[in-house]
Amino acid sequence: MKYQPTNKNQRGSLIVSILMVMLFLFIIVTSLAVLADSNLSRAKGRVLLLESQYAAESGADAAIAYLNSDPNSTYSGTSSETTILTNNLYKATFSTTVVAGATGDQKIITSTGRLYQPASAAQANYTRKIEVIAQRTAGSSGISGILSRNIIELQSGVKNVYAKDLYVNGYINMNKNTTNIVAENITAAGKNTGASNCSIGGIGNLIKPGSFVTPGQTKTKITIAFNNCINPPGNTSNANFDVLANQTNIDKVQSTYIPWSQYMDSSYQNSVQNCNDWTSGSFPRTIPSTGNTKKTHYPDNGSNISSSCGNSGDLSLATGQYNIADNVHIRANLCAATACTPTFYNSNSAPKYIFVEGSINFDSLQTAAGSGPIILISYGADPASKTSICPLGGAIYLGNNGNTSAPAVYLLANNGVCLDKTKFNSSPALAGLSGKNVYIATNPGTPFDLKLDTAFDSSSVPINLAWHAAKYRRL
Repeated sequence: MKYQPTNKNQRGSLIVSILMVMLFLFIIVTSLAVLADSNLSRAKGRVLLLESQYAAESGADAAIAYLNSDPNSTYSGTSSETTILTNNLYKATFSTTVVAGATGDQKIITSTGRLYQPASAAQANYTRKIEVIAQRTAGSSGISGILSRNIIELQSGVKNVYAKDLYVNGYINMNKNTTNIVAENITAAGKNTGASNCSIGGIGNLIKPGSFVTPGQTKTKITIAFNNCINPPGNTSNANFDVLANQTNIDKVQSTYIPWSQYMDSSYQNSVQNCNDWTSGSFPRTIPSTGNTKKTHYPDNGSNISSSCGNSGDLSLATGQYNIADNVHIRANLCAATACTPTFYNSNSAPKYIFVEGSINFDSLQTAAGSGPIILISYGADPASKTSICPLGGAIYLGNNGNTSAPAVYLLANNGVCLDKTKFNSSPALAGLSGKNVYIATNPGTPFDLKLDTAFDSSSVPINLAWHAAKYRRL
């Protein structure tokens, strides 16, 4: 076969083809590099933008923490940017504002997160703003018939105390072998270190109720962090008691503080007559006496006792009936100089709250027949004048002049509750008792022992109130 040489034109077209392929590959590789760099830049931007969102969320979390650390929840946000992270590459900050929500148990938090790149930049490169609606609600622990954040003390004159539930962060001490506690549930999360590590101690008796409010319950349930030193049953379950002793996981009540703003928002106004609603006019006296039902601040919506209310901050109540038409906030002591014997009445089934910035000094207490629930709350300190008769404090004091019959009233004090030789004219006589310490020295059987209303709706007395994020949105 004769050899045919390659055409020069054919060799040139091959080189062109190779060059075109190489150019195509170069374009593809360059495009991929540009695309990869662009994707990397966008990814970095998304990460840094996400960092600014995290900074905004940190601001909202910090605002909620501040609200929970302030009993009056007056925190209004940061006055300037707060730096939470800074390094060689960037700086992250947040700023917040906190304003009142639609109700007293709601706050609106606006938080702006910013990221500066580099950290020394004058203007933020990335910004995120979020809105969080914070809600204040009660914890899982419920209020009890008798609740103490420290000690429940029953003195020697006490015969019988009837309650659905008793709950104490510390311990229960009984001082007479004829004293009886009759309850469905008893919980004590602490101990008396001077008495054999007793969560329940002293001398007295634990007795199961003749009938139970809780469906299906047939025994009194005793749950204690240490020992039950009342025998029987001691630490041993029997036909009448289920005993869980030496429990290490009992939750303690962190707070029974109920801020008046929980139930009285900015729509509540000062009273037309200031504190005179309580001291003037014929009985029954309606609170408030004139104007909108929400005009129930006495004398205004601030905190602490005001000397303009009553007699230099001491508001003396007469022996008459006070019809509580709405929630009330009083900046005064009630009856500090001379103990009072008032009667309260709530005309409907919705609870009414009386928030008293000072202490409460009653010789006896009544609620009119058919009254709806009333929660009487004292923010006051334990008066020094009660120390000799109320060794555990008496910010709410109930004495022995007349017979108490107030089954619609729950007494709650941020400090001590003291019942001093108190006599009762009904059974039940009170809705419940709660304080830092609860000291009971009631008069036995004259004509009734102390019985608390086992049917009282305890959900109307919230404890362990805390702010938490309820709604979230990005602005």
